[in-house]
Amino acid sequence: MDFTGRPDFLSLAGEVIRRIPEAADETQALTLLCKATERLGADASAFVSFIRDDVSHESYRFLLACDPTWCLEYERQSWYANDPWLAYALGHSEPARASEIPVTSRQQRDAVELAAQFGFRSAAIIPAPSSGGLSRLGVLCLGSATPGFYEGEGFTILKLAARPLAMELHEWWIARIRAELIATTRITEEDVLLLRLERQGRSTKYIAAELNMSKSAIDSRFQRLNVKLGVPNRRTAAALAAEYGLI
Repeated sequence: MDFTGRPDFLSLAGEVIRRIPEAADETQALTLLCKATERLGADASAFVSFIRDDVSHESYRFLLACDPTWCLEYERQSWYANDPWLAYALGHSEPARASEIPVTSRQQRDAVELAAQFGFRSAAIIPAPSSGGLSRLGVLCLGSATPGFYEGEGFTILKLAARPLAMELHEWWIARIRAELIATTRITEEDVLLLRLERQGRSTKYIAAELNMSKSAIDSRFQRLNVKLGVPNRRTAAALAAEYGLI
């Protein structure tokens, strides 16, 4: 990776990364990811945002600066549970070369071989964990069609740019999902306050006193919130709101 030795390598990448929070939609975010991918010297990239232990895979969101056929085949094979790169991100925060991540089953080998067909013969995996104990994670995969591309010493410099890129994309998705949740459920600021207090472990009595309302009124508002969010109880409502960046 001789390109990382250029004196303007980090500044050129940073120019793009700084613009990600301003992206108004997925099209703009993807355009910036494509530019960042090019400036990082990669041939392809993919960013995935997902909630830990989501067996339904409904929380998975993608930005694909690569051939979308890869993702379509990936989903057809349901390789989420057999993806060693996602498995690595679940337990690590340090960027890694794909060659350093153990591949322990035939299904995992198949998943890696599929990625190799679409520009990821050599890959760098950059986890983007959430703060505050949330289980939503992000993973940036940078790929090169050149075998061994990420094995050189330049990987150390690459991490300095790839980490901020992964974190900005992760924060962008959280903000995007939050906006979508507000729009679809019509959650109000008062609802958000209730959910925040519940997330803090406050009792109905405490919340009622804090908001100068009766306990029955608080219980009724939580019941309406549960319906809005499609969950069975207020604890689940607060957890969902936290996972989707609402509180």
